[in-house]
Amino acid sequence: MISNRQFSVLILTLELAVRCSLGVADEFRLEGAGSQTFLQNGVTAHRGNSGEYPENTMPAFESALAQGADWIELDLFRSKDGKLVVIHDATTERTGEINLRVTDSTYDELCKLDVAAAFRRRTGKSIQECPPQNIPLLDDVLSLVMQQHRTRVSIQPKMDCVSEAVTLVRTMHAEPWVGFNDGDLSLMAKVKQLAPEFPVFWDRGANTAMDDDLRIAAQHRFTALVLHHRGVTRDKVQKIKAAGFEVGAWTVNDREEMKTLLDAGVERIYTDYPQILLALKRERQSDQVTCEGAYPHHLQGVCVDDAAIFWSFTTTLVKTDLHGRVLKKIPVANHHGDLCHHDGRIYVAVNLGKFNDPQGNADSWVYVYDADTLNKLSQHATQEVLHGAGGIGFRNGRFYVVGGLPDGVEENYVYEYDDKFNFLTRRQIKSGNTKMGIQTATFADDRWWFGCYGEPKILLVTDANFQMLGRYEFDCSLGIAGLPNGGLLAASGRCSKEQGCTGQVRKVIPDDQLGLRYTD
Repeated sequence: MISNRQFSVLILTLELAVRCSLGVADEFRLEGAGSQTFLQNGVTAHRGNSGEYPENTMPAFESALAQGADWIELDLFRSKDGKLVVIHDATTERTGEINLRVTDSTYDELCKLDVAAAFRRRTGKSIQECPPQNIPLLDDVLSLVMQQHRTRVSIQPKMDCVSEAVTLVRTMHAEPWVGFNDGDLSLMAKVKQLAPEFPVFWDRGANTAMDDDLRIAAQHRFTALVLHHRGVTRDKVQKIKAAGFEVGAWTVNDREEMKTLLDAGVERIYTDYPQILLALKRERQSDQVTCEGAYPHHLQGVCVDDAAIFWSFTTTLVKTDLHGRVLKKIPVANHHGDLCHHDGRIYVAVNLGKFNDPQGNADSWVYVYDADTLNKLSQHATQEVLHGAGGIGFRNGRFYVVGGLPDGVEENYVYEYDDKFNFLTRRQIKSGNTKMGIQTATFADDRWWFGCYGEPKILLVTDANFQMLGRYEFDCSLGIAGLPNGGLLAASGRCSKEQGCTGQVRKVIPDDQLGLRYTD
C-alpha cells in the first residue's frame, strides 16, 4: 500500500513533468499572499533553499519563500531554442546525470535531465526523499513568486540574456518582484540601461578595488555592493554605507561567520541555508532597537506595523525596518509629535503653535502619511486640543488625541474624533498633575498607556473608558506603541550638540507593581 508521503512525492513528480512539458509553472500560494509589503530582512536564499533542496529547482524556491527570505537568487542561461532556463553552470555535468552544454541544447533536451541527481548523491537521500527535478524556466519562477508579496527574486544572468529577461519580466508585469545581481559590469550596466527602476546588487570579489567600485556603482546607480565574504572588513562596510549603498556578502553557510559579518554591519547575506540565517537574526534581535542616524530634534513618538518602525523626530519622520535600518525619511513641519498606525497610514499629532500656553494659543492638527511611501495624504484640524496636540492613539474606529497643559492642572484630557476627524467629545482622566500634560499614547492589552514628562517621568494607565488604573514612575514619554503580537515598545533617546538626537525602543510588558517592565 502506498503511504501518504509516497503519494505526495508521486504527485510532485507528476506536476514537475507537466510543468516541463508546458513550460509554465503551476500556481503556488503561500501564507501571506495578498499583503503589499515585501519583507526586508537581509536574507537572500542563494539558488533558493539550496542547502536542503536541489539548487535552482522549484522546491528550493518554494521552500525559501515559505521560510521568509526577502530575496531568492537564481541563475540564468538561454537554451539553444531561446528559452530562459534556470541553471548555474554552462553544462549539466555537476547537477545532472548527463553532461549537456546548456546553450547547445533545446529545452526539451534539457527537460529530460534529473538535476536532483547530484544532490541525492551528496546528501545520501533516496529518490523517494528527493524526487527527480527538471530545470525550471524563468517564467516558472516568476509565476511562483508573483503569487505572494513577501519575497522577491534576484536574477543572475550567466550570459548576455539580459534583454530577453527584462522583456519577459515586463510581459508578465513582474517588475515589483524583480532585481538583478552579478559581478559582470557590462551585464549589470545593461540592466540599468533597459530597466533603470530595477535594483542591482553588484557582486564583487574579496580583493576588489573599493574606490573604483564605489565610483562605478554611483555612475550606474546600483543598489548594493555584495562582497565575497572573505574580503569583508568593518572599514569596507562603513565606506560602502557612507557612499550610500547597501552592503552584502556572498555566499555564507557557516553560522559563526554569519555572526561575524552581522557584527561588521553587513546588511545582506547570501546563503544556501536561509533558515539558519533567519533564526540567527531572530536570536540576535535585541530587546533594544536603535534608529539609524542622528537628527536635529528629539524623538517625540513611535509606532509600528508588521514590518517597520516609524519614528517622529519633531522635524523628521523616519521609517525603519524592525532592526532600525532607515528605509525612508522626510522633513516635516515643526513640530510633529506622537504618532499611530492604522490601515496602512500613519497619523501624527502636530502642534504648530504654542505648546502648553495657558491662553490656548496652540495650533493643533493631525497629519496623515502613507505608511509605505511616507507621502503626505491629508491633514485635519484638531483645534479642540487647546494646549497643543502631542499624543495620538486609535481604538475601535476612533482617534484619541492628547496634548499639553499649563502647569498646575490636576487632571488630563483626551479628545475623541471619528475616523474623519469630526470632534466627538472630551474625556477626563483624574490623573493628578503631570508636567506639560501627556506626550504619548497607545491602546494595548485592553488598556490605555500614556507617557508624561517630568522628574520623575510618569506613566498613566487607564481602562478603555479612561478610568485610572495606576500611576507609575516609568519613562515612555518619548514614545509607546503596542506590538501586533502582544507586549509594547517603550522609546528613549538622547541629544547632544555634537551628534544630534538619537532614538531607541525596547520591548516592555505589563507589570502589576511597576506598570511596565523591560523583558531582559
